[in-house]
Amino acid sequence: MTDALQDVHLPAEFRHRLDFYWQSTAVYAVTLIAYIVIRALWESSLQGGQISIVLTDPVVVLLGAFVVGSTIVLLFNSAMKRTIIVTDDGITFTSRFHERTFLRGDIERISLGRDPRIRVRGVFSVVKIRIVGRRRTLRVRPALYTNEHDLTACILALRPKKVQP
Repeated sequence: MTDALQDVHLPAEFRHRLDFYWQSTAVYAVTLIAYIVIRALWESSLQGGQISIVLTDPVVVLLGAFVVGSTIVLLFNSAMKRTIIVTDDGITFTSRFHERTFLRGDIERISLGRDPRIRVRGVFSVVKIRIVGRRRTLRVRPALYTNEHDLTACILALRPKKVQP
């Protein structure tokens, strides 16, 4: 991890990943189509060249709700355009409607850890940034952004320098 800290090139921009959302939408849609085909084969209506879909079937309704829900979440997150921009001066969290910048001097402490509530892939599941004058810490999950290792290294490069007595 210390080798990655030496190769930090600032400013760096990291976009929110959307691959989980479209993958889940695709899996739900394929499952819905497979269920409809299997149900049509079971009722022997596929041999006649027609597929009758019963929309009152609870499995079709449930899978359809999953497809619609995951599509809505995908479109919402795509429209939000969340990014993290790390510069020499600080870190900026942006979305389509909001931008928040924390300067390097305002950062009290940066710590790495694991979030026991969420299991995500990657080296660290959460980066906690303590800001002066702010009650709660900022929690950044690097696995939710592109190039998570570089994001972690860039955030760690903003750590305050300890003053030698």
